[in-house]
Amino acid sequence: MTAAETGKRGEKLAARFLRRNGYRILACNWRAHRYEIDIVAREKRTGTVVFVEVKTRTAGSYGRPADAVDRNKQRFLRLAAENWLLRNGGLEQPARFDVIEVLLPEQTINQIVNAF
Repeated sequence: MTAAETGKRGEKLAARFLRRNGYRILACNWRAHRYEIDIVAREKRTGTVVFVEVKTRTAGSYGRPADAVDRNKQRFLRLAAENWLLRNGGLEQPARFDVIEVLLPEQTINQIVNAF
């Protein structure tokens, strides 16, 4: 499996996980210029818009997947999220950033709520 295929598989698993846990998927692979948000979802219970970065690793990979979401990546995600909010109802909406770690082949999923 290529890195791109691994990433796509992780994103599909993460979206399914979110749906099963009370989220409605609003967009996948949403782009604003050169920035991308893997998943935009709404938590049904609270109405919060959740911008999700999915990080997938296979057996033998080093470090936690979430460690790859560094300050630079967080800055790009914030810019893209601001753009999404402006286009979809305004900046006053409650919102947060989560990271979902997916480990393959076990399909272990860990959601880090309010990651940054």
